[in-house]
Amino acid sequence: MAATAESHRGAAVDATVALHLRIEAGLGGAVVDHGRALLGARGAGGEFGHMPFGDPAIDCPCGARGCFGTAVDGTALARLLGRPIPPDPVSYARRVIASSGLAEQAAVHTIAAALGRGIAGLVNGLDPDLVTLGGIGVDLLAAASGEIDAAYRAGLMQVHRAAPPPIVPAALAEDGPIAGAGEEAWSRLLPELA
Repeated sequence: MAATAESHRGAAVDATVALHLRIEAGLGGAVVDHGRALLGARGAGGEFGHMPFGDPAIDCPCGARGCFGTAVDGTALARLLGRPIPPDPVSYARRVIASSGLAEQAAVHTIAAALGRGIAGLVNGLDPDLVTLGGIGVDLLAAASGEIDAAYRAGLMQVHRAAPPPIVPAALAEDGPIAGAGEEAWSRLLPELA
């Protein structure tokens, strides 16, 4: 929902193909092609957080090992800091990202680099015009853009390096999912009213 909202009225309005990633308690997203989200054969498209871009020693609640989401969310920060998994990984991640502690900043830079590498893999495979980040991805981009960018550029195929698709914060921020849901509801309702 957030991805389509960003493509219709947010940061990805001018993109032909946009990749949207949202980090909350895990990572999800969507590819939007000409304003339409690609949902996949069974409606599970955009489960980028379950691509094996993470540490293969880490079990994911989905049943797989090494999922990308486990390398970039609040649980990843807690693991890197030797702390228990937080009950609210989103609030926890925001506190750690905002912290000035050396250990916390080192953990933030580690997950920012993992995010940049993963985005590079997705850009190599999907060839979008633009990448938008939502959720705590916005916080990471503000706090550690250098680490994200360095890892992103190092992982890009040569064809993307001269002019890599920009990585930008989602313009609709926390309202993206609800704005997308509203647009979807109206797009289904309006033809019934005509």
